[in-house]
Amino acid sequence: MLAAFTGTGIWAWNRYGPTQGKDFPEQLSALPIAITIDSASHACDLTVRRYRQIGKEMQFELAANAGGLAPYNVEITQNGKVQKFENVPHRVSIWLTLSNVNLNAGKSSIKVSSLGQPGCETTAEFEYDGAKKNEILEDAKWIRQGSKDNWLDIRPVVKGGKVYLKDFANFQDGRTRVIMIDNIAVTGLENGIEVQPGYLYSVTAKWIDAPYNDWWNSLRNRSVRQQNIWISKLGEQKEKSALTRVELPAWFSPSRDINVHFDTQFPEFQPIQGKLVMHYRLNNWVPAQNYYNRGITHLSAFEHDAPFNKLHWTVPPSFFQDKDQAWFGKLTKEEIETSANTIPGYGVYAFDFEFWNQVYSPEVKQRLIWFAQRIKKNHPEMNLFDYWGGSAYTNQHFNTMSDKKPGDFVKDYDDPKPSHSNFDPLPNGDSFQGLYSVSPTDVYPRPSFAMDEQGNTPNNFTLLSAIHALRINELIPFQKKNKSVFYAWNRYMPLYKDPVVPWFIETSNPKGDLILGQLEMMPASQALSMSLFSLVLFDGYYLWHDSQPHGKAENGYRITPESADWGKEWNPADGKTSIAAFNREVPNGEAPRFWDYPTEFYELGNWMAKQVEDVIVGGKKQDLAFEINGTWREPKKAQAALAADKKEPFISAVVKGNKIVVLGVDSFQSPTATRKLNIKLPDGSVTTIQLYGNWPALYRGTIKN
Repeated sequence: MLAAFTGTGIWAWNRYGPTQGKDFPEQLSALPIAITIDSASHACDLTVRRYRQIGKEMQFELAANAGGLAPYNVEITQNGKVQKFENVPHRVSIWLTLSNVNLNAGKSSIKVSSLGQPGCETTAEFEYDGAKKNEILEDAKWIRQGSKDNWLDIRPVVKGGKVYLKDFANFQDGRTRVIMIDNIAVTGLENGIEVQPGYLYSVTAKWIDAPYNDWWNSLRNRSVRQQNIWISKLGEQKEKSALTRVELPAWFSPSRDINVHFDTQFPEFQPIQGKLVMHYRLNNWVPAQNYYNRGITHLSAFEHDAPFNKLHWTVPPSFFQDKDQAWFGKLTKEEIETSANTIPGYGVYAFDFEFWNQVYSPEVKQRLIWFAQRIKKNHPEMNLFDYWGGSAYTNQHFNTMSDKKPGDFVKDYDDPKPSHSNFDPLPNGDSFQGLYSVSPTDVYPRPSFAMDEQGNTPNNFTLLSAIHALRINELIPFQKKNKSVFYAWNRYMPLYKDPVVPWFIETSNPKGDLILGQLEMMPASQALSMSLFSLVLFDGYYLWHDSQPHGKAENGYRITPESADWGKEWNPADGKTSIAAFNREVPNGEAPRFWDYPTEFYELGNWMAKQVEDVIVGGKKQDLAFEINGTWREPKKAQAALAADKKEPFISAVVKGNKIVVLGVDSFQSPTATRKLNIKLPDGSVTTIQLYGNWPALYRGTIKN
């Protein structure tokens, strides 16, 4: 867990590519070669080498023996007709790009003239493929954010009425390359993989000078790129089922700019009765009430105008001055209670004392018990829990790449009990039992390595692990009345000195490409799953965020020489403006440094769960039987662990009278596969549901009593 902070960044490592000085030149792909027909200046030896056509976009690889040549004036000529492009920028790691070259099929010429060194120019011939002109889905129907260079270039291609994701870069440099969609390895992206419109795909490419499962080794020259592509729905498909699917609504889309927009674009709805939904306000011009009017129960204590009982706070180690447990273990009860008396009546309050061992020593435990007892006495209605120490049963994670398999946890249902000593009573009888009213489980995204033979990674097991952990916690007597929540975050926390993801931001003042090192984003499919499963089967979620509300401005970035960024690059459009231009005040607040689509999908899950509120509030939960490979899997009490162990779908339901809500997911199938799954409803009838990729599927219907 990370303590709250503002500003640019806390984790300061700067690694865009190779860790060592070893060079990995690109292995040239079979791209066409431009034919130089004139080069007017031998002083710069400017030439056009290879070129690439992507729809109406043309990319040209330039070479020269001089720097400072950009920007350029460019002329494209075909049969006497000339298209002019002025002040075209050019930067390292991306070819000279002309976004709208509209020609007929056949031979054309390009003239490139340097504005940085007058007289330096070149002319070359290339072939324009008219058949490719309309291959890319029209701009209004898709969004892409993340990395932008020659290493990864994913776009939706339209062919025969179907949509394919294709990597036009196909960058290879001799290292092992793994490309994943939603954290599952895929092959063939250079040729195109068919996908379904209406979803967001997170494509991550990784290169390592070793087998991929050596990713833990920071000396193995690793690089990462990530692009996140949303494709809007192109039409509805009818599904045969006795149930009605709760669809991703036609009005939904993540924002096109870098700020989220759910806080203004989502329809208003009241929180689901009895659930906890804890967010942060993300846009500083949007009032807190917009969030409360969109199904959110609590905002961060950063909100000074909201009542305390509508706020949440995760208390960091700084509350006790970040001192060690030896110091803390000597504080008197009076000193502890004096500290506890300073805490107002927040709606939700979580301990996150990271500098202590997660299994508390008796001295630490006693003082935290005193602390919790006084808070509970002062604020009996507060939702209190311990994030850092965890619930009584702390199953951090299970996966099939470790020594302990998910099936090894099945026995825990026979004798459900705490998995650490934090809840054991002290000799004087004091205990955390009965003090906490919330049982959390950590659903932070896990690393996308190691990888098994099907391309699955530890991240695929996160959801089922969380369901398993909360179900055990609900069986422990002193936690049966607690609210069970997922404690979430939207990005992957580096564990192996992982290289940063270069995140591209286009600015207009100054004009250029600002590239900021970022963390890998979690898949949207996983964010929606976490939200839906937490609200349908449990009591909600707490979505952590890393900063106070952001401003809205495409140029709203402050970068000083002292900025603790994870790496930053600046490529001015004019070829000369310094990054020092960003060393300035940003009066309306800095803009976000990444596209927070996961938060939009968490809120989408909140809205979708609201559509079945009449069933899930007060309904009875039960897992359902399903048919796979001709065999029926009857549900068992350890179903979450068994599904993870066998890498099979997980299907659950909530029944209220003759109404039923069904929620299913396949965490392990290919991210672009569709599974039609026969399921058995509680009345014995059989129907079919569809599970696409790793996305959750939510249905509602009626059954016989």
